[in-house]
Amino acid sequence: MEDSAINFLIYYHSPEQGDYLKQVVSSSGSGLLVDAGDFKDLPARGENGAQVILLEYQENNPELDRWIEETAADPNSPAIFLFFPQISTTSLLKALRLGPRECFTYPIKEEEFQQAVTRILSRAADKPGPTRVPRIVSFLGCKGGAGTTFLAANTAALLAQERRGQVLLMDLDLQYGQLVHFFDAQPPQTLSDAVSHFAELDVNYLKSILYPYNKQLQILAAPARLEEGEGVTPEHVEKILANAKKLPGFGWILIDAGHQFGEVTLKAVELSDELVLVAAPSIAALSNARKLLELLRLLGLERLTTRLWLNAWQKAEDLSLEEVATFLGREVSGTVRYDHRQVARSINEGRPLAETAPRHAVCQDLKTMVATLKGEEPAANNHGLGWSWLKRLGGRR
Repeated sequence: MEDSAINFLIYYHSPEQGDYLKQVVSSSGSGLLVDAGDFKDLPARGENGAQVILLEYQENNPELDRWIEETAADPNSPAIFLFFPQISTTSLLKALRLGPRECFTYPIKEEEFQQAVTRILSRAADKPGPTRVPRIVSFLGCKGGAGTTFLAANTAALLAQERRGQVLLMDLDLQYGQLVHFFDAQPPQTLSDAVSHFAELDVNYLKSILYPYNKQLQILAAPARLEEGEGVTPEHVEKILANAKKLPGFGWILIDAGHQFGEVTLKAVELSDELVLVAAPSIAALSNARKLLELLRLLGLERLTTRLWLNAWQKAEDLSLEEVATFLGREVSGTVRYDHRQVARSINEGRPLAETAPRHAVCQDLKTMVATLKGEEPAANNHGLGWSWLKRLGGRR
């Protein structure tokens, strides 16, 4: 069914109708449910790796009408299927003007639903478009204690909040992986399960061992014991990431690579679209950063977009950004402010800073990092330096 299945998102007003629509998709034999939620979960844009959004239509809801019209008009958005628990000629004509691809009334007839799915498949075959592949970003610390896991975890949480595709957060710190503690999680399965079932590892098995922090964020935890981490090889990482890129509905794969640059880490970096080097504003950490940048050059990884972020930076006390840029021979992409109390609270509670202190200055810096990863202009200044500073310093050299 995989090659001929359509990925569906379902949004509804009443839970009863939501359950009914889920049943329609699951029993069709040609639909794969990516996600479902009520109207408050509607994303800003119709994304999440689906080809069809199946929506319970609600009359007298101008915001919903506007969302349907804008999404239907976007050629990059999924097709809209509208479902009417009760129908009138007036509501149907009004809804049709919004631009949905198909309209269904209760009860949805199996053959009509299948015909609609077939039409979507036919259009996809006639006009093949680019398949959305998750973007892989690796976070590599230049020194232990630089805050690599904190930045990876919080970046993943912020990306997940946007509901523009699910986020997979993978812990590749094979010795001392701590990601689970940042989410107060106790996953029953870890990376070592993928290794021990390597022969049968495929998309479905990988999905079964992910830990769902919420609907949008899934975690692949590091091995629980040191000896299990020693059994992970570059071949394991390559196959895991190859299957992760096929997970339906995922827009991002973020990797906490720790701070040890061995063969396993190198494989993850090679397969990444972008690398975030995390350094503390100290000579020791920056010296390691310079060595890593030179090593990447010697390994022929110049094609990799590489950004350097200074974590726990204090403008009044630390090295200036100009001094750091001179020392490294390249500019800094951005900084995350120092606030031990708020950061420690977030870590100790096992909740991302976006949940414990979403308006805090450190969280605003993290949102700037997310914006640069997406290639967007940040909504707020970074330490009052402005976007012009980030544009000047954020580019790859």
